[in-house]
Amino acid sequence: MGKIYTVKVNKGGVGKTFLTTQLADGLAKGEKKVLILTSDSQNNILNYTFPYDNKPIFNNGLKALVKTGEGDIIKLRDNLYFIPLEDNKFSPQFIKTLPEVIEKLKKEYDFIFIDSIPTMQIDSVFVKCSDKIIIPSFCDPVTLEGILNVIDEIGPNKIHSIVTNLYRNTETQKRFYNELKDILAHSKIKFFPPIKELSAIETLLSKGKTVWESEAKDLQETQDILLEIISSL
Repeated sequence: MGKIYTVKVNKGGVGKTFLTTQLADGLAKGEKKVLILTSDSQNNILNYTFPYDNKPIFNNGLKALVKTGEGDIIKLRDNLYFIPLEDNKFSPQFIKTLPEVIEKLKKEYDFIFIDSIPTMQIDSVFVKCSDKIIIPSFCDPVTLEGILNVIDEIGPNKIHSIVTNLYRNTETQKRFYNELKDILAHSKIKFFPPIKELSAIETLLSKGKTVWESEAKDLQETQDILLEIISSL
């Protein structure tokens, strides 16, 4: 049976989709069969895995899969797949049936990652179906508050880790990073070194590539941090 991880925080722009994509592709390149689901009908996963002008077109997705048993499954990379979401209108029957479909998918994949939008009704279903939650972080007071709200909402036992993203070595960011580190010191929540904000990452994302598709030396630290996270899953 596969493991399910939802990547979630109650704030946008902190790298949920980025982190989801990098972890999923890292596992896929390690010969694990990986699936990505989303509660975002913009399907930004495709922007992170294909050039902007070469994104695949789909007709059906998760809603069709839940309703009829058939939906488009897009191959992103070897061993890495994505089920897109058609729209954000969910019937009571869809919400009821979704856990059964996810349970079936667990038998087909080693890992399932969920790129989550917290405002969607579907998000609560994804969280309940998940083994653990991964929280992406940014070193500012708003994100810190959002992280603490998620921990309070879900409970610390369901949180796998907190991953700081877009980190710049400023006094302000160091202060919030260390504050969060101190808060988590006596918990079982894993807290990893921060992923730095790099122009090399921005360039890769603009081309629809992951960090595993580059041999640039300045990405080595990022790859090492992601491998540390992957080894803990």
